[in-house]
Amino acid sequence: MRKTLLIAFALMAYLGVYAQDAYNEAIRMAKAVADDTSRTLEERKVATFKKDALYYLGAQSYKLTPDSSASMLDHQALALFQYINLYTGRLAMAGKRERAEIIELFKNVSLAHPKFKDKNKEYVLAYITNEGYITKFSLDTDWVAAYNDIKRRMMGK
Repeated sequence: MRKTLLIAFALMAYLGVYAQDAYNEAIRMAKAVADDTSRTLEERKVATFKKDALYYLGAQSYKLTPDSSASMLDHQALALFQYINLYTGRLAMAGKRERAEIIELFKNVSLAHPKFKDKNKEYVLAYITNEGYITKFSLDTDWVAAYNDIKRRMMGK
């Protein structure tokens, strides 16, 4: 399923789909998983983070730069899915001690790449401060930069 999603996003990005198609499809997919009660609670929580991060990205982009490129949202959506897929894949293969290190690394990379430099820290850090989620990331993340950074770091390991 994850590989299918990555391939679909890559094809959309490669083919230059119409404005915000990848972004809108990412929201639709995240919402579908978040609302699917047949999924595990963890899958639904991860999907909820994706949906919230995408909504935040869209709202902030429009608020700060109403004329910003729709393709920016598409690229951010694709990078967000890649980042989280890499994260959940690493967590699935990790032992207990490694899990804590992976969570901390991905959290720190997310924090190191703010997109909007939002001052509302209580809101943008809600997933970090809430113990009920494994997606300990800032909503205010430049997902393209964060994904490129984490890929570079993972290559060294």
